Amino acid sequence: GFKSAKSIVTIRLTEEMPKTSWSQFDAREYGFYSNVNPLVNHPRWSQATERRIGDFKAAFAPKMKTQMFNGYADQVASMYNGMDLKKFY
Repeated sequence: GFKSAKSIVTIRLTEEMPKTSWSQFDAREYGFYSNVNPLVNHPRWSQATERRIGDFKAAFAPKMKTQMFNGYADQVASMYNGMDLKKFY
């Protein structure tokens, strides 16, 4: 899904921005940084809240606040220093 990584198999650091499934689907709606910043909305909906998937009752679960950098701010925030998180949404 778009909100959170479901499983990370490999991480590669590259010189150029790689193409992603979401950006290839519609680059205007799915930027490279996707939803790392809950203060920046998707063009058609808020990114401020989410429901966790995987739980049988998830469709009826109350929404929770989306955490900055998908909850990994302590580990990854420094990687985004100086970047415009609104530019590439």
